[in-house]
Amino acid sequence: MTNNCSYIQVISVKTLTFPYTSTMQLSSLPAIPITAALRADIESLLDSQESLSEFVLTSVLESLERRRHMAAMRAEAASQQQEAHTGPLRVLVVDDDDFSHTVLREMLLSLGVAEVHTARDGSSGAEVLAQMPAPPDFLICDMVMPHTDGIDFLGHLAKAQYRGGVILLSGGDSLMLSIAAEVAVSDGLRVLGSFAKPLQRGDLADVMGLEH
Repeated sequence: MTNNCSYIQVISVKTLTFPYTSTMQLSSLPAIPITAALRADIESLLDSQESLSEFVLTSVLESLERRRHMAAMRAEAASQQQEAHTGPLRVLVVDDDDFSHTVLREMLLSLGVAEVHTARDGSSGAEVLAQMPAPPDFLICDMVMPHTDGIDFLGHLAKAQYRGGVILLSGGDSLMLSIAAEVAVSDGLRVLGSFAKPLQRGDLADVMGLEH
């Protein structure tokens, strides 16, 4: 068995207690290619544990494949976004927390962003977008908000065919953040990154392709 076994064991044990925690566990792992050797390792491990079903193998492999696909999409989106930065940058921050507004505004301005717009939930975010003369270059969105939450707002962005860079934040469940990012990418949004709060200045600069 290859060296992949150590973290495959962790995935399978997590899955025994709650099938969907495998996605959460995978969120802390790097994107890895699904090779024949990796598939053989997982199959061998699952064969040795009678309580695990074929569903577990399928869900683990699909989660790994989605992570690899998302990594490729993010790399491509970041490259395209960086090439497009020829004028003043505009960013929309959608978050119900006033302190987050203040901190993110200060960070963005210090990184050279020209305009920072804010909204307190998805509904007001849609209104701000409609009032802007042109879509913002980047959109930073919290997932947990009252009224219209981040998931609903991402759906609005997808329907509006928003093509700017999307950065997702959450102060809560990392599983929800991971799923939201996967859904957003599958809906055609250019998700540059998803982060637990508080977002660090260096991480923000990196995903936006800015010097810091």
